[in-house]
Amino acid sequence: MANKKYGNKSIMEHKEATKKEIAVEKVEQRMQTRSYFPYINVWLQVFYIIALFAIIIVSYRYLEVPIVPLCTMVVLEAVLGALLCRIAAIRFWWIQLIIIGIQIVLGVVFNRTGFMILMSLVYAFTLVIMWVRRRTLK
Repeated sequence: MANKKYGNKSIMEHKEATKKEIAVEKVEQRMQTRSYFPYINVWLQVFYIIALFAIIIVSYRYLEVPIVPLCTMVVLEAVLGALLCRIAAIRFWWIQLIIIGIQIVLGVVFNRTGFMILMSLVYAFTLVIMWVRRRTLK
């Protein structure tokens, strides 16, 4: 039976249509205010990849680290940074500094200071990239 207020739609159909319209409107608003710099993520990712390759080349050529463990360490550092980027909130920024400090101290202890400084750079770059992506994709 048709309702006068909603035409041929039932009240439930009208509520579902309204919910869908609201959801579509929210997505469109989010897409419009998504980023102040629309291509910053692309350029940062390109810079990140170039920086990782540069770190791999420097570590292999000048620090004489074998290539397989080197690439494994770079991937593990990037994954660690990506997983721990949620802790990089304003309240807990000091935790990230402790992690980087521990890496450098372990490099000094095991006589691999240059290598661990480069690995902490990988970790720091990953944190920055993930932080920027989270800020610009909201």
